[in-house]
Amino acid sequence: MDAVQAVLLAVMLPIAAASLLQYVVTRLGGTDGLGPNRLVGIRTRATLASDEAWRAGHEAAQPWLLATAVLGLAVGVSLAVWRVVAGPDLPLGATAVCAVAAAAVLACFGTGIARAQHAARRWS
Repeated sequence: MDAVQAVLLAVMLPIAAASLLQYVVTRLGGTDGLGPNRLVGIRTRATLASDEAWRAGHEAAQPWLLATAVLGLAVGVSLAVWRVVAGPDLPLGATAVCAVAAAAVLACFGTGIARAQHAARRWS
């Protein structure tokens, strides 16, 4: 596995796990399961302004953070499986696809946070 593939694998598996956890927390924040707090959730000035802003922000972010979790898990697991099955030499195309998917994971996450911020501002 060349250095790029090793970095992708080392980065994507923790990102995938964190993305899944963030989605669960965001889902709870969009319901009455988790109210505004300074420990977990999307903690921006706008989302912490009120209970309504907290819920609205977390509801708005859910589809994007679900996409982040699914895509992150798909990339991380695919890289790990390819590593076991194909050995250290993954095709360059597989590495490129995973790198693009990793960028998409970050873009989905950023979009989810931006959507949360926008939705929460309407309540604050």
